[in-house]
Amino acid sequence: MEMIQDNDRKKLDEKAVKLIEESVKRIVAERGRAVLAVCGGTSVSGIFEGLKKTDIPWEDVHIFMVDERLVPSSHPDSNYRLAYKGFIEYLEDKEVLPQANSYSVRLGDDDEETIEDYTEELERCGGRYDILLLSSGEDGHIGALYPNHSVLDDSEAFVIMHDSPKPPPNRMTMSRNLLLGSEVAVLLFYGEGKKEALMRFQDEEVSWEECPAKLVMELPEAYVLTDIK
Repeated sequence: MEMIQDNDRKKLDEKAVKLIEESVKRIVAERGRAVLAVCGGTSVSGIFEGLKKTDIPWEDVHIFMVDERLVPSSHPDSNYRLAYKGFIEYLEDKEVLPQANSYSVRLGDDDEETIEDYTEELERCGGRYDILLLSSGEDGHIGALYPNHSVLDDSEAFVIMHDSPKPPPNRMTMSRNLLLGSEVAVLLFYGEGKKEALMRFQDEEVSWEECPAKLVMELPEAYVLTDIK
């Protein structure tokens, strides 16, 4: 794991984009394709903007969501919509990213169908998230893996909850096991509001159950970027 601190968030965003670009290119060279999973939230907006300017071989990249609010993909609360407006739409308009290469969560008739549909989409792309773009919450959650809550779920791929500790209550997230099958994580702790979360992340006495962000420490490559002094 590598910790990168800089007071200049723009520089951190540029570093994150470079790390993602290098990881994508390496994995595509090794396997012929790469699966990039991105989170929502305001912390990643600069990174989305930066991804537009790379020479990533987008035709070989499949973009999934780390987590999603259970709303239609066109809804203002949708994480997919945030990513779509942030960089996916631009790449599609430039005809460098095929429309079939980005995957929103389609709501089924029930939770089981919703999970099954997204799992099948992922299976067609190799069944794993290769690269994760994550942002820690103030309680150390990543995606919608919350402390002593959804992070404890042993599902292989995805978890749906209707009692999220953070509103809105209805969410789907990658499972702990899906995260642990990834190769690279870029994890952000941006803003003073995340200071306690970063301290808990660095505290060896705090478990991953209490601070889910710590799960990235188990991956082959993890980069933690922060503007907190």
